[in-house]
Amino acid sequence: MKPLIIYSSKNIASKTLAEQLDGNIDSLDVNDDIVRFDPPKTNHDYYIVLSSHTSSSGIPSATVHVPGNWGKAELGGEDSKLSISYPSKMLEILKGYSLLGDRYEITFEVDHHGPTFDKPVMFVELGSDERGWKDKEAAKIIVKSVLNAIDKNDQYDVYFGIDGTHYVPKLTKYALENNVTYSHLLARYQEEGFREEMFIQAIEKTIETVDGILLAKKGVDGKKKEFVKKFAEKYGIELKVI
Repeated sequence: MKPLIIYSSKNIASKTLAEQLDGNIDSLDVNDDIVRFDPPKTNHDYYIVLSSHTSSSGIPSATVHVPGNWGKAELGGEDSKLSISYPSKMLEILKGYSLLGDRYEITFEVDHHGPTFDKPVMFVELGSDERGWKDKEAAKIIVKSVLNAIDKNDQYDVYFGIDGTHYVPKLTKYALENNVTYSHLLARYQEEGFREEMFIQAIEKTIETVDGILLAKKGVDGKKKEFVKKFAEKYGIELKVI
């Protein structure tokens, strides 16, 4: 499958990451807001978007996630529409982040912000403040992780993951220790995500088969747990609670 690397010269981290590309991979500078640009129409099979991650804590971080919105599109994209995911490729990228060492927080993130793509896509993000966005050594490792992942075709068990926060440390740890990955990730604060039509998107909008739902035991309240359980029973999907 042929990828396209997308970046924006208007985004500090995106530009820092793009500067580490070796020229042997197709890339495109959208020169626009990294969460609000119009997805390109190309013959590429999937897209990897290089972006910044922002956190008030300022803790250095490297993340990967699928763009899309569980409800209202407040940061680009379309209301209540997820993008198509490429789960195994995301796990390969996340594994490569281990070379960053303990100074960097390494994690999947829940689906959030735009743009919404109609082909498989993932955001690769460097953060969490201007110091991190300009960290060229970290950028080299992240880009190396991306390029190495592109060359691999390993496939892993895939789950729709549900955890309690914007970051998903428990599900990230579980993925790395058990070689599983996620089609989409939903957090409890995304109230509009707990709808049947959104769960169906989380199962169907991926290029790999989803093996089940993975729910963090303390990730959601009792009402939402019951909703997840009933959905899994209705559609005959495995529900694993960790």
